[in-house]
Amino acid sequence: MSRLEIFPDELFLNLFSYIPPTDLYHIWHGLNRRFCAILRSVRISFDLNENTDENTRALNYFSKQIVFIHLRILYKSLDFKQYPNLCSLIIDTKLTKKQLDSIQPINLPCLKRLTFSKWSKDEEILNEIIFNRYSSNKQNFSSLKVYHLPFIPSYFISNTSNLSHIQTMIFDRVTPYDIDLILSLQPILRRLKVTIVRWVADETIPQISIINKNYQHKHLIHLHTTMNTCNKLDDLYPLLSHIPCLRYLYIACDSLTINDFKQLAFELLTRLPCLERFNCSFKQTYIENIEKLHCMSPLFRHMKCRKVEWSGGWHYYCVTTRNA
Repeated sequence: MSRLEIFPDELFLNLFSYIPPTDLYHIWHGLNRRFCAILRSVRISFDLNENTDENTRALNYFSKQIVFIHLRILYKSLDFKQYPNLCSLIIDTKLTKKQLDSIQPINLPCLKRLTFSKWSKDEEILNEIIFNRYSSNKQNFSSLKVYHLPFIPSYFISNTSNLSHIQTMIFDRVTPYDIDLILSLQPILRRLKVTIVRWVADETIPQISIINKNYQHKHLIHLHTTMNTCNKLDDLYPLLSHIPCLRYLYIACDSLTINDFKQLAFELLTRLPCLERFNCSFKQTYIENIEKLHCMSPLFRHMKCRKVEWSGGWHYYCVTTRNA
């Protein structure tokens, strides 16, 4: 221990940031006054995939220092009221009623990101507890900036005032009509990440009426979209007309042809005058002469056609802007 004492506190703070919280507590806690003081200065991230006494003891000890929790399993003893400095909460499991009750601004005043990876019968409870439409401004999650859900919940339409301060929204599965809804009801949204899904005819999809179908969203600057639709990129183009201030666009899609790239270049040029950066990943897409794409648009100049190997000798081609 005497040899360790010669190193500065900054080195230990950096080292401790890479050590799991349970190991930090059981190995370093109680060694001496100096190390206890250093431990109390570490920002703690917890990835909870086991319900153990070791985890519970570490959670209790570091409760005021925990800034990130990823809850992967049912953990009934976890009380969110104990973590007032929590900034990011990812939930991959069912919560108890008590835990849902504790997700309140008064208990989590620093919460900036809230993610529900799965949606269940708790939706209506979440509606009343987390984004209660009758709550006052003081009870809203004013610090919350990123909201991530599997899809748009039923309360989204009637509860937009309590979501208006959120700058980034992420949805794992939406329809093109959902995108219209999001953009028209969230006028100050800055970033949007979605997977757009449509494999059925238009008339079978329930559509929600939007009062102003010619709305212009002036604040969205970042759009990250994965197209999982029957008509490739066609569902995306009408949406681009509503976001003329977009600066960054990422598109993922499958099986594009050279004509699809020509159409894409035209749509980006005519609909997005402020676009500065474009990235893409087009799987199952092979372009023999990639220079043809580079000549279509300055935004395409970083595109490459890569061969992606699978185990068993299988492979596919992908046009992408990624370096690796």
